[in-house]
Amino acid sequence: MTAPGLPRALETLDDIEKKISGRTPAFFLDFDGTVSPISAHPDLAVMPAGTAKVLDVLTRDHVVCLVSGRDLTDLRRKVDIPGVYYAGDHGYRIAGPAGSGVELEVGGQQERLELESASYELERRLRSIAGVVVETKGTSLSVHYRLVAENERPAVDRTVREVADSAPSLRLTGGKLVHELRPRLPWDKGRAVLWLMGRLRLHHADSCPICIGDDLTDEDMFVAVRRWGVSILVGRSDRPTSAQYWVEDPQEVTALLTTFAGGKVIKGRE
Repeated sequence: MTAPGLPRALETLDDIEKKISGRTPAFFLDFDGTVSPISAHPDLAVMPAGTAKVLDVLTRDHVVCLVSGRDLTDLRRKVDIPGVYYAGDHGYRIAGPAGSGVELEVGGQQERLELESASYELERRLRSIAGVVVETKGTSLSVHYRLVAENERPAVDRTVREVADSAPSLRLTGGKLVHELRPRLPWDKGRAVLWLMGRLRLHHADSCPICIGDDLTDEDMFVAVRRWGVSILVGRSDRPTSAQYWVEDPQEVTALLTTFAGGKVIKGRE
């Protein structure tokens, strides 16, 4: 189903409440395009103060995890809220709040070596194309082409695919005006969500994951929680989605989270 065919989350709060059905929610949220508006350059993304305040309130009674393609260190710096869990690099690196003991890194030396080589090659071969941003992370890398002229984008696509083909330990995925290179391992945002829920002993009977995201990689979260959670797509996308509901934009995400934090839809742990 596509977003236009889904119920709008803010208009179907009673239905969401029924799905939660007395369980304690755990929130798994993408960053860019979800709790922060999309920016022209990754470094310019800023989470609105109002959104940060709502997340801070939610952490007092609920698990809140930011699940993002951003580097783990960068994600922590952008959010910087005590009590928040982080799954950076599309879930390949997970860390909890100070003192939680929650930590995981997926991937080995071979993947890191190929990422370093791919990063070098992409920087070298794409430096002549204005607007390309090669973002190297701990266990993945992104090639952003939002600022690249339309007539130059095919050259970016071709170069990225050629570099990816020379790195057998990596897999190429895509998103909103971005190419991603990640370890070719059975791991993604959905598996990261399930791992963290298991690590925190958040069982199906008494916990309800609420996953919100806007991009293709967030579909893995939606699929992972389809049978027992709530999944919400951000934006009017015509692509097929496994989400159950949709919201218009990050502003509506904040409005929805505010409703949750205010107790109109959910209640925290006693």
